[in-house]
Parts: sequence; structure tokens; C-alpha cells
Amino acid sequence: MITIELEGRKIRVPEGLTVIEALWDTGHDVKRGIGCLSGLCGACTVAYLEAGAQRVKFGLGCQVVVAEGMNVIMLPYFPSRIARYDMADMANPLQELPGQYPELYACDDCKACNICPEWIHVAGFMKNAKEAAYATVAEKVKDCHLCGLCASRCPKSIAPQYVGLYLQRSCARQQPLPPNLRKRLEEMATFADDADFARVPVMSDDELKDFCRGFL
Repeated sequence: MITIELEGRKIRVPEGLTVIEALWDTGHDVKRGIGCLSGLCGACTVAYLEAGAQRVKFGLGCQVVVAEGMNVIMLPYFPSRIARYDMADMANPLQELPGQYPELYACDDCKACNICPEWIHVAGFMKNAKEAAYATVAEKVKDCHLCGLCASRCPKSIAPQYVGLYLQRSCARQQPLPPNLRKRLEEMATFADDADFARVPVMSDDELKDFCRGFL
């Protein structure tokens, strides 16, 4: 057992638990800020101070493992402006970035946003975005969970996570689809597999095995 300070009170919990598991172990009915529990959704952001340390760190509650003397709090969702758009109506989404996120160009590279729990260099990709290095941004933000920690620290009220998402979507839209993916999407749009889907539920085990072997 170890002693930690969790949400403002000292408690004892089994060693090796994550922050979320420690909350559950002490009877907290945690619902807000819980999503996938796999470090993918970014909903369970936490701030924590390790014993003897002076610098507060940030992470995901489902991934950060508690340690003796740690002080931890859950962080609420941070409200940020997100542009409303339909890329299907855009001839060139990349050219429309200034209109969708004009606040991007107010960024003065103060680097306050560099607190990403996934170690993304947020200030770096914001600088890339201002310089129109859009493909670089799309590559750098692949691990973004949209947790909003970067936005919570920006003095110019910019939401870097949404700027990155917009550029990722824009770059993907302007790249040609691989032939096999385009073919599959066309098949799905025309319900080409409906007959097979109707057959599968009534197949015997042997028939189903033969059917599946046809895809190998």
C-alpha cells in the first residue's frame, strides 16, 4: 500500500494502480472524464506532482501509475472554439485555413502549449502551420487525443488540437485514395455484398469455413 494525495485528500491505495483505478479503489464513482481507458481518447487528463518534485506534470489518468507521495487531480474538459465546416463543400480546405482558424496567426511561439501528455511538440507544429508546412503538421499530430491541455495554456485562446485536426483532415482529403480502398468504398456504396451478408447467418459451420477460405 502507498499513500497519495488524490483530489485534495490523502488516501492509501494498492501500489501499481493507475490514477483512475485508484479513484475506483477508494469508492469514487468516476464517470466524467472517462472514455476508452486505453490511452486513446484523451478524456482523462490529470495533473500530478511527484514526491520531492517541483514541476507539475500532465498525463492521462488511465496511464499514469500512482507512486508514494504523489499529488494528483483530475482536470475538467477545457472549452475551446472549434470551427464548423463541411469539407465536402470545400474545393481546397488548406487554402481556407486562415478563414477557419484566423487566431492561428496570433500565435507568438511562447511555447506555453508544450504540455502534451503524448509528448507532441505543439509549439513546433503551430509554427509549421503558420509557415504553411501542412503535411508536416498532419504527420506530427497523429498521436493527438484532443484532450485540450494545450488550449488550456494558450494566452491567445488558440485551440492547437483543433487546428491540427483540421490540417490532418485537409491533407487526407487532398491525397488520392489507394485503388483498393476506392474500390471497397464503391462496393459499400452500392451494397455489393448484401447477398453474402444474407447468406452468412444461415450457413453451416463447414459452409462458413469454405466461404472464409475464399478470402485467404
